[in-house]
Amino acid sequence: MALYGVTLAVISSVNYLGAEHWWFGALNLYLPQAMWAVPGLLLLAVSSLAGRDWIWLPALCLAWVLGPIMGFHWSAQRHPGPVTTPVIRVLTCNAKFGIHDSGELLNDIVRYQPDVVLLQDANGFLKSPYGKFFKRWNVRSLDQFLIASRLPLSASEVQKVSSPLGVSTFFRCQVSRGGSAITLYSVHFQSPRDGLNAFRTDLDGQWHPLDAIQELEGNAAIRLQQAQELRRLLASESCPVILGGDLNSPQPSSVCAILEDAGLRDAFSTGGRGYGYTYGHFLLQHRIPWLHLSWMRLDHIMASTQIHVWRCWVGNGKASDHRPVIADLILENH
Repeated sequence: MALYGVTLAVISSVNYLGAEHWWFGALNLYLPQAMWAVPGLLLLAVSSLAGRDWIWLPALCLAWVLGPIMGFHWSAQRHPGPVTTPVIRVLTCNAKFGIHDSGELLNDIVRYQPDVVLLQDANGFLKSPYGKFFKRWNVRSLDQFLIASRLPLSASEVQKVSSPLGVSTFFRCQVSRGGSAITLYSVHFQSPRDGLNAFRTDLDGQWHPLDAIQELEGNAAIRLQQAQELRRLLASESCPVILGGDLNSPQPSSVCAILEDAGLRDAFSTGGRGYGYTYGHFLLQHRIPWLHLSWMRLDHIMASTQIHVWRCWVGNGKASDHRPVIADLILENH
């Protein structure tokens, strides 16, 4: 019982201090956090049979896993002013090149009627049915990025950041709403796949733990570098900012902390209900076809403090490895 409590305390402390600062913390970010509830369930069952005096302890640990460790949120979702206050609905999604079912993503766009759509891994989408769908929208695209807006767009540019650790591209433009300018960023950070795959055995069935740890730490360092470079760009912005994209980083990561330190708030953490997981459902389906559950929140919408987050939720997971994220945002003091 004590060991279980200490383990949860260590996980929480590592997440709070910056998970990527220790290889185990960086690895744990991408594991299903529900697995930490299994010992709690077993201890709860044993305590209920052996005696009820200490049953509160595993129950408390289990609640801690299901709450903070798994990232549960429950916001009040209050509208800040009159119902006539203009709302900007933003949808972001890593479309994964449409390899699964791009029609489902279009269904989500039709269903939720966003004002702004931020897509990543959307190379060539304007030559697909998306081109016809967005014909009357204001559209900017380059390489993997596609930004479509019902509102006027301007000042589009690509920000390329080079470093010894890698190259990242952020697509930036501005949208006008009621005479106010808002800066949009569509972002796609380095995938953790290489770092995580290093913990698998090679073709000869060998596993090299020191090499795996080094690969994992180097992979995490790239995302941290990308976040720092993006933070530098955000510091030069004079307008409110809405950022959406595949950060490839769960909420407890240092990547999200860096962007929050830059003055952004995570929309789901502020206005979401539940877990808001966006990734993992296709990985599970390869082994358990009927199971369609996600277990990580890699995709985010973030907004500067001048923007009120009313509510935020995720869409279905049929179109891509990543579920879309949708948020209703309101410009403060509009």
